[in-house]
Amino acid sequence: TRLAGPALRRAGGSNVVRIGIPMLCAALAILPLATGLAALSFALAGLGLASGVLDVAMNTDAVTVERRFARPVMSSMHGTWSVSMLAGAALASGGVGLGISIRPYLAAVGGMLAVLSFPLLRWLPAPHQPAGDLQAVAPGDGPSWARRVVLLCLVACAAFMTEGIAVEWSAVFLNEAVGTDLTTAAAGVVAFSAGMAVSRFAGDRLSTRFDPSVVVRVGTTVGAIALVAGLVVGGATASIAALAILGLGVGPTVPLVFGAAGRVGLGPRRSALATVVTAGYVGSILGPLVVGFTADELGLRTAFAIPVAL
Repeated sequence: TRLAGPALRRAGGSNVVRIGIPMLCAALAILPLATGLAALSFALAGLGLASGVLDVAMNTDAVTVERRFARPVMSSMHGTWSVSMLAGAALASGGVGLGISIRPYLAAVGGMLAVLSFPLLRWLPAPHQPAGDLQAVAPGDGPSWARRVVLLCLVACAAFMTEGIAVEWSAVFLNEAVGTDLTTAAAGVVAFSAGMAVSRFAGDRLSTRFDPSVVVRVGTTVGAIALVAGLVVGGATASIAALAILGLGVGPTVPLVFGAAGRVGLGPRRSALATVVTAGYVGSILGPLVVGFTADELGLRTAFAIPVAL
């Protein structure tokens, strides 16, 4: 994500997406060809690099579309991402169920994504927008600039930590701490992801009617209360319902924060988005790690209270 800034300033978000999507599809298709730990690590690092740069570029284009429409659309775009994540998981499960080998499966998926995305890439917005579209907040503004960027980074980090914990650990929590079977445990991830998708599609309308900061505060508070209730009550039904409500609560946070970061100008054709996305990625790595270490020492039920503190 830190490499995205120079690429965007040189080529523009749309051009980065047009080049990056085919490259990402190709990298996914050839990933199983890597043999040995070193080759696989290198291939995964390249895939992560491309994904990070594309993440910033696509969100930059989303901010441009918001400006042109003169209304919020970022949350709905992230809702589409949430639905696509569920579709990808279902497709992978189907491939495993049919006994398809990983090599032809990833090659087929990479090719399918390249074909489906090709006509859509023509509709991307113009590469550059006038610098005047960005808010007049720059490093020269001193503490005001610093406070705003740091606050957005902290919120993004906390939101990504919560999402990472829910996605990576909810199935383990339901299976080991609650005592469900593996099939029921998988429902926790689905419930959380579905909750996020629903709230993200509603997030644009909510942020139009209410102040976006209010949407974030109320949503995260409701999600935290639901998670506490699920931990206290226990049981599969209560825990899965708590994860669904947690997803509903935190869903709009990331798109609203990214939209705000994209409107904070740090110079000509430069926004705070890349910095804030990087902070979010750090949170997505730290969250599951912190839960893992805490679970080893204090147990999964205690570790799963970490999102409440966030």
